[in-house]
Amino acid sequence: MASVNISIIITFILYLVALLFIGYLAKKKFSKNYEDFVSGGKSFGAWVTAISSSASAESAWVMLGLSGLGYSKGLSAYWASIGCIIGYLINAIFVMVPLNRKSRELKSINLEDFIEDSVNDKSHVLRIISAIIIVIFMTSYVVAQFTGSGKTLEGMGVASYKMGVIIGGLIIGAYVVMGGYASVSWTDLLQGLLMVFVMLIFPIYGIIKAHGPANILNELSKIGLASFTKDATGSFMFGFILMNLGIALGYPGMPHVVMRYITARDESETKKAAIISIIWGIIVFFGSTTLGILGRVLLPQLSDPEHVLPAFTMAFLHPVIAGIVLAAITAAIMSTADSQLMYAATAFIHDFYKKISKKDVKERELVTTTRLIIVGLTLLAMIFALTNIRTIYSYVLNFAWSAMGASFGPIIFLALYYKNFNKWGALASLITGSVFTVVWSMLGLSEKIIYVLIPAFFLSLFLGYIFSIITGGRKEQ
Repeated sequence: MASVNISIIITFILYLVALLFIGYLAKKKFSKNYEDFVSGGKSFGAWVTAISSSASAESAWVMLGLSGLGYSKGLSAYWASIGCIIGYLINAIFVMVPLNRKSRELKSINLEDFIEDSVNDKSHVLRIISAIIIVIFMTSYVVAQFTGSGKTLEGMGVASYKMGVIIGGLIIGAYVVMGGYASVSWTDLLQGLLMVFVMLIFPIYGIIKAHGPANILNELSKIGLASFTKDATGSFMFGFILMNLGIALGYPGMPHVVMRYITARDESETKKAAIISIIWGIIVFFGSTTLGILGRVLLPQLSDPEHVLPAFTMAFLHPVIAGIVLAAITAAIMSTADSQLMYAATAFIHDFYKKISKKDVKERELVTTTRLIIVGLTLLAMIFALTNIRTIYSYVLNFAWSAMGASFGPIIFLALYYKNFNKWGALASLITGSVFTVVWSMLGLSEKIIYVLIPAFFLSLFLGYIFSIITGGRKEQ
């Protein structure tokens, strides 16, 4: 066992060193002035835009949670994959290119700029509320990712939970501080490629080990998991299907995801990125679900379905591959945490310190201050994660995706496609999306009635439209 752990650890350490080296390269190129540090000079091509945005949208849930869903639900788990792909299609068709084009016209460097500039809000109210929502939910989300880092390293026997949190936090904080947005985007590219490699190769290997599709379906039929629409008891899964399709509505409103579309080099690269992101999503989502289903056939006695990926690796593959899998799971965590950490720090400095105060601050001072905020948020998130309060992890996953998706997604659609959308409509969407999500979730209505993001998104969209009409539409302020 010691030799196995050593092989895993060496492979994992090499991966972490690669991340730090990328951070160093980004520091050399993109840390001389503030705009480069927080947006990479808006110079990224199709591959970085597509895969970094995709990887940053998916945390450890796509590697552990989605495969675990496949293990416990069987073929019906593919509805979650379908829901995610619909979200990618929505962004690719309706958001990516128009948002890149309009943000360049407005010279916006982040989502808050775009919202404020789109409706010409000179009061900065929208910027303040947007920044508050982002800082609260994204910092909380980072806590969740650090918690996931601790659980992953502990689960594979590499480190204790607390040491896993510290390792994940320090590495992420280090390369984000060094290279800013560019290091986040470049490392997310590496991490996204690693994730797609695992979720392409492993299911193919698993199908071979399980003796082909016919045997897999036969084994699933024995335990009642061979239906796309019914559970093991034969009951129709309407609520489950609707909830998983509803996941799609969150993707257009994730600030750290749509930021990649704003910073793409031009429309041509953004169009290419749309295609690449869909291909990436199909491989990763369906691959993860398939691997979980295969795990149910090959490893039917697992006590925790979310351990199917590491269990599959340890049972059937070489220890060096186990190190790669550990890196891939950690990549899923890091690619989300680093983006959220960077965006939360940027929102704090860009919106509160630079835009609202309007102080004449030197470029170098802005970069330094942003780095200090990154360090502060990293330490704060690590402290919360070290308490090992698992309810924080659960709370964030239940609230943050829906709150940000329902707050910002409708605004982006209305700003791009409704010419009379104004600041009052945007204010209505922001407040409705966040408040409705919190109240609905606290009352437990997602379990009793319908997944919160579905009513929250459409109510936010409707009120954004209505309030724009009743307040006179788009006017120059």
